Amino acid sequence: MDILLLAYGRAAMPALVSLANYYLTTLTLWVGHWFSHLDGSPLRAFHLSGHHTFYPHSRAMRSRTFQYGSGATSSIHALLPWLVLQLLIEYAVLPLWLCVICLLETTSIVVALNYLHTQFHLLGPRLEQSRWFLEARARHEHHHDLDVNFMVGDHFWDRCFRTYQSAHN
Repeated sequence: MDILLLAYGRAAMPALVSLANYYLTTLTLWVGHWFSHLDGSPLRAFHLSGHHTFYPHSRAMRSRTFQYGSGATSSIHALLPWLVLQLLIEYAVLPLWLCVICLLETTSIVVALNYLHTQFHLLGPRLEQSRWFLEARARHEHHHDLDVNFMVGDHFWDRCFRTYQSAHN
């Protein structure tokens, strides 16, 4: 019985670490985005002078090509320090093979959310037939009017930290 539990525990470890990494990654992205909106944040200029200058409010949210910002106005600068910190912590506490799994998962999450965010800002995006997408885009548009809804798709942390607000308020 002990051997069975030990084998099951080892097999379950990647799944459990992956689940924990998902929530850690979305927390990291939430913190990075939220922090970049704070007055006095050293990352505020990167984010608000870039992306939020191109799309200052919900009435000016869509364009033919996505305007993210580049160089000093790239919003990625606001998130990258937090993602690197997450990776360093995982590297310090996890075996290398689990750290690699976490790095691949984190990269996949960031790429997927970046793609979704791009679609929010395009005229006639591919995902526009989906009701879920239309609701998610409406919540994101609300973010450009108020400092709420700091996540792009999964608003778990927005709900936890009371920064979630329905787009229909």
